[in-house]
Amino acid sequence: MKTPDSVYSMLLPRRHLFQLFLSLFTRDLPRYLLDIMQTDPLNYSSLATQNWTHIPAPALLPVPDDLRSPGDCLCIVCQQLNLTARHFFVLPIDNQWTSQPDNPNINLGLARDILAKERCPFCRLVVNALGGADKVPIDEDGELVSVTMSLNTEGVRPDVNNSSHHIPEIRVLKPYLQKQTGGYLRPGRYNFFREITLLANDSPSLSKTFFVRPINEKQIDFSMVQNWISLCERWHGAACHKSQLLNHSMTNPAAEIPSFRLIDVFQNCLVRAPQGCIYAALSYVWGRNLDFLKTLTGNVRKLEQPGAFLIPSFRDRIPMTIQDAMQVTREINMQYLWVDCLCIIQDDDSEGKTDAISKMDLVYGGAVLTIIAAAGVDANVGLPGVRPSTRGHRQPIEEIMPGLRLGFKSRYENYLMSNDTVYHTRAWTYQEREFTKRSIIFIGGQVIFKCAANSEWREDVVCEDHRILRAELRVPRSNDIGKFEGFIQAYSALALTYESDIYYAFAGFSRYFQVELKARLCHGIPDAYFDWFLLWIPTGSQTRRQKAPSWSWSGWVGTSWPRIWDWYHRRIDMVNNAQQQRTWIIWYHRISHNSVVCVRVLPLKKKKVSWLSAPKNFYGSPVQNRFSFDCKQTIPTHKILDNAPVYYPDTLNPTPGSGFLQFWTVSVLFDLKPNASRGAPVGHNDGLPRIGFFGRDGYEVGIVAVSDGWRDKNVPGKHEFILICEGRDERAEYDKVDLEPGWKYMVMLIEWNGQWAERVAIGSIEKQNLNQALGKGPIWKEIILA
Repeated sequence: MKTPDSVYSMLLPRRHLFQLFLSLFTRDLPRYLLDIMQTDPLNYSSLATQNWTHIPAPALLPVPDDLRSPGDCLCIVCQQLNLTARHFFVLPIDNQWTSQPDNPNINLGLARDILAKERCPFCRLVVNALGGADKVPIDEDGELVSVTMSLNTEGVRPDVNNSSHHIPEIRVLKPYLQKQTGGYLRPGRYNFFREITLLANDSPSLSKTFFVRPINEKQIDFSMVQNWISLCERWHGAACHKSQLLNHSMTNPAAEIPSFRLIDVFQNCLVRAPQGCIYAALSYVWGRNLDFLKTLTGNVRKLEQPGAFLIPSFRDRIPMTIQDAMQVTREINMQYLWVDCLCIIQDDDSEGKTDAISKMDLVYGGAVLTIIAAAGVDANVGLPGVRPSTRGHRQPIEEIMPGLRLGFKSRYENYLMSNDTVYHTRAWTYQEREFTKRSIIFIGGQVIFKCAANSEWREDVVCEDHRILRAELRVPRSNDIGKFEGFIQAYSALALTYESDIYYAFAGFSRYFQVELKARLCHGIPDAYFDWFLLWIPTGSQTRRQKAPSWSWSGWVGTSWPRIWDWYHRRIDMVNNAQQQRTWIIWYHRISHNSVVCVRVLPLKKKKVSWLSAPKNFYGSPVQNRFSFDCKQTIPTHKILDNAPVYYPDTLNPTPGSGFLQFWTVSVLFDLKPNASRGAPVGHNDGLPRIGFFGRDGYEVGIVAVSDGWRDKNVPGKHEFILICEGRDERAEYDKVDLEPGWKYMVMLIEWNGQWAERVAIGSIEKQNLNQALGKGPIWKEIILA
C-alpha cells in the first residue's frame, strides 16, 4: 500500500510536496522544529509518513494542572543538561537507524545531594524512577553512591530472535546507581527498570507510540481495557485464542470438571458452567488467617439463587479483591467469572474438590482472560483503581519547564520486590499465570494487559500500535530441555501456605511434561530423564521439606536448579541419546514401606525381547562394562522398613510410589575437610560453603556445597558417596559435548538414617579418581534413598 508521501510524489514535484506538507502538518509544531524542516526539507519531509497507519488509541487526557509547585526550579546540574523536547524523538536527519549499547555517561552527582534537591523537578523525577527516596541508598560498602544517566532509544523490534535490537523511534533517559569508584550496586529494593521520556501530549510527531500517556488519577478507564481486548481479537487472531501451554489439548473445563461452577456477575450468584461458555478467572493471594465467604456444602444451594451475592450476610463477607474482580468482569462486558473459594466447594470430601484442584491448568487455560491481583498481601486489598480514588499511586510526571513535561515509565516488574506485594512469590499463582491466554494485571496503581503477542499494553504509555505486537509474537521453542527445567526452577523458589500442596500446585505442569516431554513425574522428577534431573543443585540456602523425598527438588524449600541445558545441551533428542550411554542404575521405587514390592520408575516398553538380546540399561540401551567389579545385581532385595516416614502422596503420578528409591550402584568413601582448595564450578553461585573431599593419596578429588549446619556437625570426617551417572560440570567448547574430555562421575553425598539414606549434596570426581576411595575402595551396593 502506498504511503501518502508516495502518492503525492506522483502528482507534484518534491519542492511542492514539501510546501503542501508544511501547510498540512506544521500548524502546531514548535519553532525549532520548523527551523529544522526549512533548513533541511528533503531529509525531513518523511516526518508526515512516520506513523503511517491509523492507530486506534484513545484520545490523550489533559495534563494535570498541579504538576508545578511554587518554588520549583531546575538545579544547576539539571540546567546544564539543556533538556528540550527535541532530545526525545529520533528524526531522519539524525541518521540513527539502529539501537546502540547503553552508555551511562551523564553524571548527575551524589545520590545524597540529589535526594536533598526536592525543589528540582528533574531530580524528583530521577529519584522516582530509581524507586523513591526510601529506596535509593546513599552509600554501599563504605563508598558514596552517585547517579549517572544514559540517553538511549526505544522503538519497534523487527527481529523476534534479537530482542535487544530495535529501530530507534524515541529517546529515553535511564538513570543508574553506581559507586563513586565505578561499578554498579548490588541488586536492592530500587527499581530495575527506569526510563524517563517525553509526555505524549508534548510530542510534535504524529506518532505518540512509546511516550508517556497521562492517566485518570481517580479511576481506571475500562474503555481502554475493552479496546485492548478488541485489538487483541482483531490483530492477533488465533495466536491468543489458546494457552501457550495447552495448545496440545485445549478442552472445555465444564466437560473436564463435572463440578465446574462460575459466578454470574449479572445475576450475582453461582451457576453450573454452561457448555462452551466464555469466562474470566481471578488469580490472587488468599492471605493468612482471613475469615471470608467460601462455598460449602451447607450454603451452595443458597449461593446458586439469583441475587445471592447481594444479600448483606453474604456480600459483606466477600473479600474486596473478589468484589472488584466481579466489577471488572462487568466492565469488560463478560458474564462469568471463576474464583476458587466460591467456585469450588471447600469442604467437599468427595473426589470433586480434588479433581478441580488438580485441573487448575484447564481452568485458567480455558478462561478468555485472567484477572491478576498482583498487588497487596491478601484478598482484602482489592484491585487498585477499580473503585474511585483507590489507585494508591500518583503518576510520576514533572513539568521541567513550560511546554516540557517528562514522565517515568513505571514497568510493573519494579513493584514485584515491594514488601506489600507477595503475589509473585506464591506457588499456586505461578501455575495460574503461566497457563492463561491473556491477563489484565493490577499492580502499581494501574492496569496492564498481556497476551501471547505483546509483553504489556499499559495505561501510562501509548502502546496501541500494530507494529509492536508483530515484533513480539514468538513461536514457542521446541526440543528444549531448558524450558522444562525452567518450570521446576521457578516453581521450587516459590512459597506455599500449606506444604502439602507441593504437588497439587504443580499438577498442570505435570500434564504438560507428560504430553510435551513424554515423561511422567515421579515426586517431581521426569522418569524418562531421571538420572540427569537428579543432578539439580541449590542456588542458595535451602531447608529440608520433611514430608517429601530428599533426592527430589520437592524435598527442599528453596530454589533448585536442574541445569542440563547449562552443562550439556538444550536439545532433548541429544539428552535422550546421551543418557542411554552415560547411565547404569536401574531405578526402582518402593510402593509402600510395609511392602517389599518395588516397581521400576520408568516402566519397560512393551515389545518382544529375544533371549539372545544383550542386557539393557534403564533407558533401553545395551549395558556397558564400566567398572572392574561385579555389577550384575540390579534387582531390589526384599526389605521391610521400620518406622519410615510417610511422604505427601505423589498426586502427579498415576501409579505413585512411597518416595523411597531402591537400587544398586557404586558406593565410595571419602574424607571431608573444612576448606576446599578450589572454588565453585562454573554456574554455582549459591553462597554455600565449599567442602573438599579427599582420597587415599591425600589429595582433593572433588568439592561439594553443603549448609553451614551440616558442615558444623559432620566435617571433618569420612562420609559415603554414591555414583549416580556420568555428567559434566560445564559444557565443552564449540558444543562438542559428547566427546570424552570433561565427562566425570556425578556423585551424591548421602547420610544414613538407619535403613535408609538421604541426599546431602551433589558433586563430581574424575573417572580415574574412583580408585582413590577409602576403605575397601569402590563397591557395588544396594541403596534405599529417602
